[in-house]
Amino acid sequence: MNLFKSKILLLAILSAPFFHSCGALDEDLTGQPTTDKFFNTITDFNSFVAGAYTPLYAIFGSDAPYVASAGAEDVNVNSVARWRGFEIADITTVSNPDEVTDVLWNNSYASISACNTLIALVAQNTKIDPELLSPIAGEARFLRALSYFNMVRWFGEIPILTEDNQSNATQEPQSSVDDIYDFIVADLIMAEKLLPGEVSNPSKPSSIAASALLAKVYLTMAGFPLNRSDLYASARDKADEVIESHRYSLQPQFLNLWLFDNRYSNGEFIFTLYASSDNGSGGYINRAVRPTVEGGWADWTSDSRFLDSFPGGSRLDGTFYLTFNDGSSWREADIPEPYVGKLRDGGPKSGGYYGSSVANLADGFYSILRYADILLIYAEAANLAEGSPSSKAYAAINEVRQRAGLDALQSLSQQAFDKAVLDERNWELAFECNRWFDLCRRHMVADVIRNYYPSSVVTDNNYLLPKPNDQLAIMLGVTQNPGYNR
Repeated sequence: MNLFKSKILLLAILSAPFFHSCGALDEDLTGQPTTDKFFNTITDFNSFVAGAYTPLYAIFGSDAPYVASAGAEDVNVNSVARWRGFEIADITTVSNPDEVTDVLWNNSYASISACNTLIALVAQNTKIDPELLSPIAGEARFLRALSYFNMVRWFGEIPILTEDNQSNATQEPQSSVDDIYDFIVADLIMAEKLLPGEVSNPSKPSSIAASALLAKVYLTMAGFPLNRSDLYASARDKADEVIESHRYSLQPQFLNLWLFDNRYSNGEFIFTLYASSDNGSGGYINRAVRPTVEGGWADWTSDSRFLDSFPGGSRLDGTFYLTFNDGSSWREADIPEPYVGKLRDGGPKSGGYYGSSVANLADGFYSILRYADILLIYAEAANLAEGSPSSKAYAAINEVRQRAGLDALQSLSQQAFDKAVLDERNWELAFECNRWFDLCRRHMVADVIRNYYPSSVVTDNNYLLPKPNDQLAIMLGVTQNPGYNR
């Protein structure tokens, strides 16, 4: 079955990028929500905030963000290069890239819209104690920053729609990448102040989650295309705040991270999306990564060359799924490539980790931020900010390697340590929508692609996805990215 054919669960809210989702509200609001129409209690606000999450489930429960990782050849070559139009002889250019980009663009702006509305309503409130509403405003800013962070990395220049201008969304001009990142940073700094220090589970952001995301944003800003290398120190310091909070720790067994029964209890997830097919937020990614013999579609696999380069150790289990439940090997499958272990277990409807899928939509969970990522952000940023790897940088990367069953690193040059961290990120965070962005921010795409396709032609234009053509017709201030036809 082809990607996205008969599978995309698009909600009615996606008909325009500036729709205001109403989450679980029972009242049929007409026009723009206002405090005098519905928002009289803290429960009303908490009900509305669900509308900012629903579009994110639609993104990460589909294969769109993973396909948008295209170009990270050492992670998921089969589903990737064709979506970015690389001139590679044995990869065909996809005929309709909007199949992917519509999912990313429309859902991201739908979440942003709900966040904008919440921020405006909190500011208008005169009935509820502001102390009670502050965490909701912080949550909205965190989610808005997350969506803009994804969008600027996917699409580059886009309009910044806020509570002040989204009613003019069709006319707003796109903003520079610099301005978008400045907006993201400002939202996260505010979120750090407004969010609680502790949450009951990672389905809600805490102030530490805001710091973790800010560390990742600073690390990205330090690289291509902004190249603000001074921000490596900022990324190091924010990651260090998360580490020194002592709130998180690595799950001792890597495989256990990806089991449905452990989705709330492990101490490694910092911010995670928990989908439920019962309330309409379920996803199909668990079926997309499964082989046909297990009721899957086999749409999205890894590549045998990545498996060949993967180090030994316990991390192999959980990253890959190589022997199917009928005893057959991935080499005997219809698509004979290594299958993805992460994202398989979406609860009973997915068949669990080892079973066969029984439904298109299951109750998946999608880790957006986890502690291993923060340790590796610290190691990379500290080394680049300080000119050489410190003992604390070694401790950070070696903590991840120890869990993976690999030997500790020591006595490396700055360059060798940097390569080791990037390799470790590739192995540890595989299939979690990180590798492509790592290659982009370190301006390494062409070098990596050529390892697999020596005759490939890759330019900086390939670093961004094409903007959806239907949105170019609606949002008149938006222009297509270079290298793509409108």
